[in-house]
Amino acid sequence: MQLLKIYWLVLLLCLIVSPGSFAALNITFINPGFAKQHDTSANSTGEFWYKVASSMQAAANDLDINLTIHFASRNHIEMKALIAQAIKSKPDYLILVDEKKVLSDYLVSIKTNNIPIYFLLNRPDEVKLRMLKQHNIDVIGSVVPGNRDGGYKLAQALYQQHQKRHVGKMNILALLGDHTTSAAIKRRAGLDDFLATHPDVTIVAEDVANWSMEQSFSKTLAFLNAVPNVNAIWCANDAIGFGAINALNTQQRRESAVVGGFNWDKAPLTNMNLDVSMGGHVLLGAYAMIAISDEIKKPQQFSLKHEDLTFFTEKTPKAQQLIEHINQGKLHKIDFSKFSRSQAHPLKFTVDNLAKEIENAL
Repeated sequence: MQLLKIYWLVLLLCLIVSPGSFAALNITFINPGFAKQHDTSANSTGEFWYKVASSMQAAANDLDINLTIHFASRNHIEMKALIAQAIKSKPDYLILVDEKKVLSDYLVSIKTNNIPIYFLLNRPDEVKLRMLKQHNIDVIGSVVPGNRDGGYKLAQALYQQHQKRHVGKMNILALLGDHTTSAAIKRRAGLDDFLATHPDVTIVAEDVANWSMEQSFSKTLAFLNAVPNVNAIWCANDAIGFGAINALNTQQRRESAVVGGFNWDKAPLTNMNLDVSMGGHVLLGAYAMIAISDEIKKPQQFSLKHEDLTFFTEKTPKAQQLIEHINQGKLHKIDFSKFSRSQAHPLKFTVDNLAKEIENAL
């Protein structure tokens, strides 16, 4: 009997200390966008945020992370409620998006229980970050794409397309995301940078389309009637671009203007393809998973910080396989653990390397 008790005690100790028994890392992501929907009429802003979630889940699977994702469906009241619920569940890390700059004051107004917070794609500005620190909100880092550089690159690519197809000045209709989100503001600033060095380019009309294909369609129709010399449409995302093309098609004027946006989205109809799409930033959710995992494994060597990555890449045939896998939600073909800096020979997290991993998997 005594031997039997000793046997069970030894077995219990083995289970407790075995490598597989350690609790996995628990991360919660409050996604500001929509979950995957079959009825796209409920979401005219495109599937960018769903694809961000998909890339994060693929990376989390490779890194042994328990990732919980809640979608706020572009509803800021719902987003705040989801944050409050997430804090009660006490994840190891909470990933947030400061869309329309609504989160800083809210975080100060609630108890965050010292849960580490990481901002993805949109973070509070320096003033708000200092305020959060003063209120002991544990913001541990962030990653955002080079939105200003992206705004410049989109304008430059449209300019090159315009020169191939048209003669004379480029007259831009600028359709912005919104008035307050950091990504929208910085992309617009990048357009200004381009204008400063190209006197033969003019903005002839400008408005916000709230990231929406529907709003873009109606506003572009109005501008095409009011400002008929528009021959280029710079859009803050691809959904806005698709709405602009729909308006051009309605007036049988598609060939009169080059149109570009951001996100590498698949066109909803075959006659709505963009002339330019800048993308890659959809993968930064996966980068966030890797960065947090590395910090856990080697905190002294890979401590989290605020990062601005120059990541925007024009949609080209070279990246086509990667883009198709992103849009089809098939990023599980990439082994994201290869990009962990805790590995002996990690791959650098770049669009080119991610594209090569897809090619190798085919």
